Amino acid sequence: MTAEPVCVSPVSQPAVSNPSSRLRRLICSQNPFYLLSVCFVLHASAQWFHSDNGESFSPWPLLGLTVGYIALLAITGFVIVRFGKVWDDARSILLLILLLFVEMSLIFDETLVREPDTGRRLLIAGLVCSMVLSEILLLSLKIRLPWLFRIPYHLLLGLLFLYPLLLAGKNTLPMQTVSWLILAFPTVAGGILLTLLPAIRRGPEYTQNNGTPWRWPWYPWSLFVFLAFCVAFRAYAISLSFDPVFGEPLTAALSFESTFGLYFLIPLVFAVGLLLMEAGLVSKHDGAIRLAMWVPMICLIMALPPASGSGTYRDFVLRVTQQIGSPIWVTLLLSAAFYGYAMVRRVATANVLMAWSLIAVSRVSPQMVNVTLSTQPIIWPLVLLAAIEFMRGVQRGNSREVFIGLMIAIAALQPWLEPIGQTNTRSLLIVGGLLTIAVLGVGAVFRDDFAWLLRIVGGPMLLLATIVGTVISHWADQLAAIWYTVAIVAITTVIAFAYSAAVRMRLYQLCGWASGLLGTIAIIVEAATMLVHESGWKGATSFSVGIGWFVLAVVISSWKAGWLRTLGPWFRGMLTSRSERLDLNFY
Repeated sequence: MTAEPVCVSPVSQPAVSNPSSRLRRLICSQNPFYLLSVCFVLHASAQWFHSDNGESFSPWPLLGLTVGYIALLAITGFVIVRFGKVWDDARSILLLILLLFVEMSLIFDETLVREPDTGRRLLIAGLVCSMVLSEILLLSLKIRLPWLFRIPYHLLLGLLFLYPLLLAGKNTLPMQTVSWLILAFPTVAGGILLTLLPAIRRGPEYTQNNGTPWRWPWYPWSLFVFLAFCVAFRAYAISLSFDPVFGEPLTAALSFESTFGLYFLIPLVFAVGLLLMEAGLVSKHDGAIRLAMWVPMICLIMALPPASGSGTYRDFVLRVTQQIGSPIWVTLLLSAAFYGYAMVRRVATANVLMAWSLIAVSRVSPQMVNVTLSTQPIIWPLVLLAAIEFMRGVQRGNSREVFIGLMIAIAALQPWLEPIGQTNTRSLLIVGGLLTIAVLGVGAVFRDDFAWLLRIVGGPMLLLATIVGTVISHWADQLAAIWYTVAIVAITTVIAFAYSAAVRMRLYQLCGWASGLLGTIAIIVEAATMLVHESGWKGATSFSVGIGWFVLAVVISSWKAGWLRTLGPWFRGMLTSRSERLDLNFY
């Protein structure tokens, strides 16, 4: 047996790399010639319908030529994979075949406009060829595309070829109907993309052992990302081909402005963002989640009107604004829904972003095309936000979120107070009373740190309510002022002592005594003022001085009895630390 010769390459001499060899390696590895071939074929197909003298030709040979070229690419992909294992070039071929499918769905738009019956047959034939070629290629290459991906793929193909059939009868359809159908195309496409959610939730394991060296997310998501871009381009092409303002052929229409705006694509972009967020959550990829959180901001930029637009564009924007709402307003609504879904999926910062979206909705009128704040806030977004925050706080036992929800609800009530005939002062009093009730209520129900802080704040708020109430009561007539003051003092004092017994905090005992003392002084002042006003009592000043000396005498007696020396420790005991309250079973 003879030993086989072994070729040993010298290690000491490094391989020499010159620019020409690097260029050859780059060209061979990337192989851009498939793309160049497709570009020239696309250019040739664009020149089919019009010769130099402007005469039209039959579109059926173009369909056969396009299908034949796609079949040639498919056979090439099959050969280089099955016999050469060149998967990089095969990936380029598969994506280029998708591009040709999209091109085949739009090259017959002019035929569909001029000869609807012929255009319908061409598009249906193109759809059948696309679906059959796709299945043959997948089966022959033994590429596994699960049904949860395959069904959305065929639905997108069906959308590209069949949706123009809705617009084929534009001579009989009302012009406004055609415009709305053009606007709805990206929304329908976004709905089809959302059918990928079940596949995403199956995780990367769902596409393992797919028969290719491509791994998740490159397979199969590169397929759908490419299709999403194609759908966006198709939306623009549809607006050029079927816009009611165009009576010229497609090539002539390209020189005009259409009703199309970037806001047409906003539902499609939101759908892509939702898929991206779900993919990031399933795969625990924080980068994808953070990128998805930027999607509403991108859509808001897309909703902004351009600095200059055609009259056709502006007219349609006004029509959309009148019948649905301005693109900015609709985008803010979709943003709130998007972040609300992210909050349900427990994405960090989603609740804050959702809150800001609803606040923005409340400040932007549905009829505002440009970004300007509404002078009168819209109430229902604030009510919805308040309900979400309140229910979320109750569910999680979080006093901060419950209190924020109540504050938003109180803010939403503010526009309702002034239109019903209330003065500004009285509306502020109502808001202040509701705020005090919220502080005391949340502080009493919950037992976390924020609730303890609310209980600390609630005492001074009761005392402030007594002071403000007595001052405002002074503006009424004198007899009514006394009764208002008595009622306010009695209510705040009873609340203070009752709350002290409920939450076992001596701070409210102090607030109750202070409220009663201040109220008594106010009642005496009001009574003395009424006596002076009614009877002209000249000894009122002397009487007031006598009351002052009496108070001073009581203070001195209290000091002699040692009560003032214990007042400081007694007051500090009402503000004990949290550990002392726990020892005293205040919870």
